[in-house]
Amino acid sequence: MSSDKPARGQRRAALVAVAADLFARKPYDEIYIHEIAEAAGVAHGLLFYHFKDKRGLYVAVLQGMLDEILELHKPRADEDTREQRLRGLFRRHIEYRRGHVHTMLAMMRAGGQDPEIDELFERGRRAGAEFVLDLLGLTAEPPPSLRIAIRGIMGMLDEATIDWLTHDCDVPVAELEQLVYRATVAILSSVQSAHPDLCDVVAELGSLS
Repeated sequence: MSSDKPARGQRRAALVAVAADLFARKPYDEIYIHEIAEAAGVAHGLLFYHFKDKRGLYVAVLQGMLDEILELHKPRADEDTREQRLRGLFRRHIEYRRGHVHTMLAMMRAGGQDPEIDELFERGRRAGAEFVLDLLGLTAEPPPSLRIAIRGIMGMLDEATIDWLTHDCDVPVAELEQLVYRATVAILSSVQSAHPDLCDVVAELGSLS
């Protein structure tokens, strides 16, 4: 019995991987169970065995994506400064979203339609906010205006990439990264007078002149 568990886990992971590729390339409503089964080379029954229905498989795909998104927040070895870390985070998010267009758009636009998907998306946003707090050197709960500013940064990144993805990625990644980075510095600059500890960090992140 126990020897069969790894095989089951591997089959489930393989099905999620196939479905993730399909959901990234096509809208949810245009994908059917038989299409996923055919792409995976399995019978329909195996899909229903591992997942109750298409939505169950879709949620499993999104859960796997969340794990990948959380990995994006880990600084890379060559990111030594705050600017490098922040730019690296934005670039990785932009590139990841470009590679998962339909699933990312569906997740970012889900607001209020599916609580389970909303919670996955919210976990990703919280991770982004925690990244910014760590970047700023803050360990305690931020004061209200700074908390709002940081959430605004996450929302700005989402809306910027939604617009970019829905316009066929019509500016280079480097240009979008620069736009999001400069907007982030501007948002932090707008609240630094109320939080003097931010002044040095904002100065380090760069002037907008």
